Amino acid sequence: MKSRRWMRFALPFVVVAGLATLTGIVHAVEQSDPTDASFLSPTSDEGEGARRLADSLARDGVDIDVRSSTADALTAAGAGGPATVFVTTPGLVNPSYLDQFQSLPPEVRVVLVAPGAEQVRRAGLTIPVGGPRWTAAAPQPGCSTDYATAAGPAAALRLAYDPGGYRAVRCYQDGLVEIQTPRARMTLIGASDPFRNDRADEHGNHTLAVGLLGRAPRVIWLDLHERESDPAPTATPPPAPTRDDQSGTDESEPREGEEDEAGEPTDGPSGEPEDGQAAENGGGNAVTGSPLAQAFPPAVWATLALLALAALALAAASARRLGAPVAEPLPVRVRAAETVRGLGGLYRRAGARSTSLATVQNAARLRLTEHFGMPPDSPVDEVAERVAAVTRQPVAEVRHVLGAGVEDSDEELARAATTVQNLVRYVTGQQNWQQGPDEGKVT
Repeated sequence: MKSRRWMRFALPFVVVAGLATLTGIVHAVEQSDPTDASFLSPTSDEGEGARRLADSLARDGVDIDVRSSTADALTAAGAGGPATVFVTTPGLVNPSYLDQFQSLPPEVRVVLVAPGAEQVRRAGLTIPVGGPRWTAAAPQPGCSTDYATAAGPAAALRLAYDPGGYRAVRCYQDGLVEIQTPRARMTLIGASDPFRNDRADEHGNHTLAVGLLGRAPRVIWLDLHERESDPAPTATPPPAPTRDDQSGTDESEPREGEEDEAGEPTDGPSGEPEDGQAAENGGGNAVTGSPLAQAFPPAVWATLALLALAALALAAASARRLGAPVAEPLPVRVRAAETVRGLGGLYRRAGARSTSLATVQNAARLRLTEHFGMPPDSPVDEVAERVAAVTRQPVAEVRHVLGAGVEDSDEELARAATTVQNLVRYVTGQQNWQQGPDEGKVT
């Protein structure tokens, strides 16, 4: 019996936990795998491919130069001329290549798709990375760049980047940031959704992707789908630029309040938006910026919210069992003797002698009030006075019979119940009532 009760209590929580686990597994399986050959490939028509984006860029006159290794992409970008290096899978790029992107010429833009904290650090940027969210969000642009203004809301926020003191343009609540390094301009976008075939028609995704990559006449598309091996040793490479280098001025950098070479406004040297628009351009708040919120990924909070909703649904489904007991008709007819015997067995198993006697006394008082024509809720003192007048016994003794407790023994319970029964029979049937040694007997 105890094991069944435990199962009844635990089974709903097991079901809810199983559903939450299944949801998490399905969500993880449905996520795109960068190692798939179709992932953001300019020649793939699959949902996670990017052929639609490549075709739109080609129609706009942009030359698509597809490369399958980072070394080839760096070489092509360093050959000269304005270009955009589109890195679709930063996690598969060999770490020794990541810090070389900042060394590209100033007319080169580097777009990194959803780089994690490790890839951002390897690229030579000291930028905190938040997320990932359960799914990519589509906030308002919050910046005045041409491509963001034309696109409007777009699903760029799954990872968030806080550029801090860097010279940066911050859009989509820090889901897209552009950082001006001493040489190449680095663009970090927190989701791959805007570039995918199956997400192109959602929000302003396609417009954002075309505007982001179409600012240069040539796109060097790094189509990488396996982790790169370490490059062959060469001569000592030039040192990668550090954050300290950005404290100095560079003639190629736009000054505060001016427009860059593409006609895009900048947010000033500290990367902070002006006129109190920090929240609109991706500034944090007291809740999301708290240590507790940042200690766990958003997926944990989403799972807890799902469990809370499931618990509320379970409570709503079980609402008929909440609150005070409600009398309901029995589904079948049960003999009165069987009911009394069953209820007595339960009282005996629980050792509830006082409760058993109180049940007999309540029934006796109800029968006596009906006999005397009194209200059913009459106090026991009034009932005892009426009974005492009939039996010619002291009121205190009658009150004791109708309302006293019982000692912890079955014999005392049986004797007290018999006394109550005989009293009712005497009053209602005018039988003899005896006190003393033979108390409770009817003659």
